[in-house]
Amino acid sequence: MFLAHARRLCRGGLLGALVALAACRQPEAGVALEARPAPDIQAQAVDGEAFRLRDYRGRVVLLTFGYTSCPDVCPLTLSRLKGLYARLGPRAEGVAAVFVSVDPERDTPERLHAYLSAFDKRFRGLALARPALRPVLDAFGVTATRRLADPRRYRNLPKGVEAPYSIDHTSGFFVIDKEGQLRVRFPHETPAEQMAPQVLRMLEEEPHS
Repeated sequence: MFLAHARRLCRGGLLGALVALAACRQPEAGVALEARPAPDIQAQAVDGEAFRLRDYRGRVVLLTFGYTSCPDVCPLTLSRLKGLYARLGPRAEGVAAVFVSVDPERDTPERLHAYLSAFDKRFRGLALARPALRPVLDAFGVTATRRLADPRRYRNLPKGVEAPYSIDHTSGFFVIDKEGQLRVRFPHETPAEQMAPQVLRMLEEEPHS
């Protein structure tokens, strides 16, 4: 009976049916984290308004780290967020996307604001000064390391002239639920259609009494 049912699922026979059945049991996207209160962040957002992460109780927060000169990972990350907003439709109003710059020396508030607005004007940007940024990176376990394309090429630069650099940094999305609990980590390449179901479930969760 099982084999007959499997063959009905896929004309390719037993092997194809088993592949089809396995595909129906795809694991959820992202890495489930041991739920814990998300470290609070207090700063001035690049739109000039005060930002406190704890003020976002009642909304789901997708927090990500990056920088405006990032050649590939950060644009992809923000495109995924834009796609998620589009997929959620009106429910996107319950989701806050927050981008923290790991490059305070180059990412001025004006530059970061313009960069994020090109993807979606609803994205919040934080350009913290280096002393304020370090504790935030440590709290979320984020690394951000400068890298010169060819250190030998820039070793004789005049004093005061900084060599161009990229930053190797932790990518992806930290997902914080409506009660401020850090719950899931999505890799940056996770498609919007795979993030949406878990985000929707968090939006539908009732507050604990």
